[in-house]
Amino acid sequence: MSTAMELPTIESLREEQRALRADLARIRRRLTGQLALELAVDAALTVVATAAVLILLDWWLRLDRPARFVLLAIAATGLVAFLGVRAYRRWRSAGLDELALAMTLDQFRPGTGQMIADVLQLPMLLDQPGSTVSPAMVRLAVRRASEALAASDWRRLWNRRRTVAHASALVLALIVPAAFAAMAPEAARLSIERWLRGSNERWPQQTYLSVMGLDARGRIIAPRGERAVLEVRSDLPMLTEQGGRWLVGGRGKPLALRHRPEHLVNPQSVTIREKTETGEIHVSVMVETEPGHFRFEFPPSASNSTFELTGGDDWLDPLVLDRLDRPALAATQVRVREPGANNQGFRSIDDPRQHLVFLPDTQIEMTLIGTEPLAEARLKIQSGNAPPLRRVDDKTFATAWTLREATTLEVGLTSKRSGLESKPAFLSIGLMRDRDPRVTLRAVGVGVHVTPVATIPLSIAATDDIGLAALRLQFDRTTAGEKDRSPQTKTKHETVKIPLASESGRPPLDHQARHELSLMTDPATPGTLLRFLAEADDQCARGPQTGRSTPLQLQVVAPEELFYEILLRQRSERTKFIAALESIEKQGPLLDGKPRPEDHARITRVVQATARHLDQIGNRIADALQEMKLNQVGSPKSHRLLQQGIIDPIRALNAGPMIELRSTLQALSGAGNRAIASEETVRKLHGQVVAKMKEILDQMSQWESFVDVVNQVAEVIRMQNQILKATEKARETRTQEVFEDRP
Repeated sequence: MSTAMELPTIESLREEQRALRADLARIRRRLTGQLALELAVDAALTVVATAAVLILLDWWLRLDRPARFVLLAIAATGLVAFLGVRAYRRWRSAGLDELALAMTLDQFRPGTGQMIADVLQLPMLLDQPGSTVSPAMVRLAVRRASEALAASDWRRLWNRRRTVAHASALVLALIVPAAFAAMAPEAARLSIERWLRGSNERWPQQTYLSVMGLDARGRIIAPRGERAVLEVRSDLPMLTEQGGRWLVGGRGKPLALRHRPEHLVNPQSVTIREKTETGEIHVSVMVETEPGHFRFEFPPSASNSTFELTGGDDWLDPLVLDRLDRPALAATQVRVREPGANNQGFRSIDDPRQHLVFLPDTQIEMTLIGTEPLAEARLKIQSGNAPPLRRVDDKTFATAWTLREATTLEVGLTSKRSGLESKPAFLSIGLMRDRDPRVTLRAVGVGVHVTPVATIPLSIAATDDIGLAALRLQFDRTTAGEKDRSPQTKTKHETVKIPLASESGRPPLDHQARHELSLMTDPATPGTLLRFLAEADDQCARGPQTGRSTPLQLQVVAPEELFYEILLRQRSERTKFIAALESIEKQGPLLDGKPRPEDHARITRVVQATARHLDQIGNRIADALQEMKLNQVGSPKSHRLLQQGIIDPIRALNAGPMIELRSTLQALSGAGNRAIASEETVRKLHGQVVAKMKEILDQMSQWESFVDVVNQVAEVIRMQNQILKATEKARETRTQEVFEDRP
């Protein structure tokens, strides 16, 4: 029994192919959407995770802008590479053709792929000419495959749970940034500013460091070759509000904050890292002077350096320590006009560094010249107000004032370029008080007593600060009146001008002169007082000033009285000479024996003391002789005997045998060449010295005897004169009585 089957036509087969291709196209689009969803989920999760990691690193490490740019570039490159690979794979999966899609479906529903292939490919055999394939079998196979595909719901193979999971993941990836922005809007904003806009706005900190003393360019200016002090504070001493922002100063560039910092925490320590121009790095810890105040001293250096600061959760970018030279005075010019000078009388001081001394009311002009452009110059004095300074140019200041008192000026300069202040420079200006001339007056060769015919040598010395104008000698002679006539005293005054010698027309500052006053031209009576006073006038600008010496007062006495006084002094010197002779004679027994070196040393000291005494005795006797000559006391023979018999022998003894004896004794005591001395030589020289001193002593005795004889003869003559005068006076009295008229 046979059954006739209705086979599909070519048109129906093609219709089934189109329907199948439409289903496959829908599946491909759905697959593409699924792959796009998964790619979006991968991108969202990866971006969110990367952003979270970057934000966490930035918050933890406080990255600066270059580091953020580098990390962002690395993260972006990694994201693009990762998502690119994933997108490529999904693109290839979404680009499957119909047969490849059929094979994919066959993996989950076996046989489905073969049926799809039959529907899509078998009808193509009918279009091939000369084909050996049975058309009926082809149509039958296509019909059965179509019916099988239609009976099987293979589109339910789609994993909807996967789609929901990826969609949920995508929503979660989008919710996380939104939640972060909602819960921490300031952190989200700051993250966007720092990562996407390249802002240097910092994360909120508990510590903010400020460097005191930074200039407008963010540098620490320090003097070259000196210690530089760095002061850092964490209590926000330079916090200012500007345009709704809070600016933290002392950091080179101000740090802008949106909110005023609260709950500040002082760092436990602040670390400084210095890098020199040679590349050396020095790390130190600053000293905390008080809470929130830190101090550090850079060692002296001539080169610049940079330093970084780290304390708590704050850090400062490298700052520059710029070492510059302090300003200094290149020159100081001083011009003065002293009192009494004309209008053009200003004179320049060659070396203002010396101690300047001027007269009161001196007009002073001072010019200060700096080594570099100056912002200001200052003058300070110990008391009172300093004279004002006026600017001449960018390096020069000038001032003028009238000197009233001695002062010390302290000059301070401030550099216009660096703001550094100079080291204090001091300029002392003294006030020269033009003292009165200093005058001294001495009588040379005479004592306080002189004879009526004496010659008095006067020595005058005058000194002045500015210059001497005149020198004179005031001489007063005071004579007592006779008792029976006028008991009053009479004073005769005389002024003697002493000429001054000037050099190059300049007044002398000091002058010495000798003036001899002879009483012989106008002999004074015994008892007359002679008073001498030297005066000097100076050339003071305010008017001449007079200086006076100590008055010198002499008394005129009779020649016999002065001669007796000199004789007493001579006898005193004779007594001292006898003591010296006895001292030197006592050394004879010691020299006659066997003296030791220490004995020679002791004798040497005795000889030295004796020689010194002899020299003093000779000088005093010579002074007495000079006084006798000036007062014309004694005869020339007595003067000659005193000179030739006493003074010259004493000096010859000291210059000859006494020196030889001392040298020989020193040699024997070990202080000289012992080979040139002997005990016999010492004894011989000692004997010569003793003999010579005895001769001089005999001459002293003879001179005194001669003087005594002369004085006795003079006394006899004086007594005879007095008796003669008394006899003449008595005769005159008797004669007057005889011829006297009686009433």
